[in-house]
Amino acid sequence: MKMTFQEQILQGIPSVLPNPKLYQVEINHAPKRKEILSDDEKKLALRNALRYFEPKHHAELLPEFKAELETYGRIYMYRLRPDYKMYARPISEYPGKCEQAKAIMLMIQNNLDYAVAQHPHELITYGGNGAVFQNWANIY
Repeated sequence: MKMTFQEQILQGIPSVLPNPKLYQVEINHAPKRKEILSDDEKKLALRNALRYFEPKHHAELLPEFKAELETYGRIYMYRLRPDYKMYARPISEYPGKCEQAKAIMLMIQNNLDYAVAQHPHELITYGGNGAVFQNWANIY
């Protein structure tokens, strides 16, 4: 059963991991970051990334996150990229208890719209100076 946009937002980090996403070459991607982390810092980055997930998922996610760190210089958690199209919907379509909370979600999704973001899969908005979130788990 396919979930609605609101249901996807409200579920948070899914208890059942989504399948890994294909790397879409047609999307503008951020360049690989310089390798500046020591081995201990890389281990810490991996531990920090895994903290978002139930321990039962760690064995599956660890090699994936390690590969992302080695390949891109960052752990983006690409598999958690939402399946819904990222754009600013009418505010009434966002779940929330107040208009201000809904407006924040609207603005974030506007900034990650492929027509707006510089590197949308890496959460980099226009201007390329900052990310909306550190990784895709943060969007939940």
